[in-house]
Amino acid sequence: MVSRLIFWTVLCALLVIFTLSGLKHGAVEHTWAETASALFGGGNDEDLKYFIWHLRLPRIAAALAVGGALSVSGVILQNILNNPLASSFTLGLSQGAAFGATFSIIMLGAGSTIFTGLGSVALGAFAGSVISALIILLFSFVRGMTPQGLILAGVAMSAFFSACTMLMQFFSTDTQLAAAVFWTFGDLGKGGWSEAITVICVTVAGLLFSLRLSWSYNAIQWGELSASGLGVEVKKIRIASLAATSVMAAFATAYYGVIGFVGLIAPHMVRLIFRHSGHGFLIPASAVLGGVFLLGADLMGQLMFYPVSLPVGVITAFAGVPMFLFLLLRRSMKHANR
Repeated sequence: MVSRLIFWTVLCALLVIFTLSGLKHGAVEHTWAETASALFGGGNDEDLKYFIWHLRLPRIAAALAVGGALSVSGVILQNILNNPLASSFTLGLSQGAAFGATFSIIMLGAGSTIFTGLGSVALGAFAGSVISALIILLFSFVRGMTPQGLILAGVAMSAFFSACTMLMQFFSTDTQLAAAVFWTFGDLGKGGWSEAITVICVTVAGLLFSLRLSWSYNAIQWGELSASGLGVEVKKIRIASLAATSVMAAFATAYYGVIGFVGLIAPHMVRLIFRHSGHGFLIPASAVLGGVFLLGADLMGQLMFYPVSLPVGVITAFAGVPMFLFLLLRRSMKHANR
């Protein structure tokens, strides 16, 4: 109990530090006093007020929402597929969503301008993510399919959707290509309040959905037969959970591009600290940690080569690859010792 209290205290402290730093730092630097004054409506610097309320605050909200969505998706996928390496990125859901968004932009004309056709892009991203999720679900029902096999299926889906995306981009116009690259780039500075609020709503809905099924996830963790014996309808939960993760990954990708490995880093960091925690704790803890992590990664991207701002997808990739390899080696060592 004490360790969990410390965990939440540290997370809240990091959230406050990253939020305050995100409000102060940006393309234009100001003092803390000027930032505080503009935040609460004081001062005469209208440009700073605009930067804080229409650029920096939506970016902070987007980081928390997207990080939470991807982390909750990772927890759910790792459970229902019995695969610690599963996430919306490693299983191809993010790439499927990016393909769907690109299809909407190039083939359906949703990207005539950068901020035109937002609903069509989100719908296309959702469709692409669902297609990828259904394929992975079918592979999970194949007899003898191992967790490593599902990861390979995810790699294949990622390569396929990436190839389809590049094929469409090759035959697109310069305007369509610019819009498609813009949408598939992992950057939290793309949207404003409307996009951030939309992803927040989707994330909160996905979080409530997963918390409602937390007991069932705990049962599934001990095996499909054991869960079925306890009255858990495993197949229905798998389908519903894959749909939920598809929705969260689709909206996060449609509005902010492909941001990888958050769904691996946050859940496994919580598991490393609390080895035997149930999903009633694991899900909200991963959501908050994922949001704080993505907020910190975005802040690092802004400050590392200031005034040039790196896309947050680059930072998460550098952080996620070592985590992915660590988990892979860890599983290999466990199998070798059996």
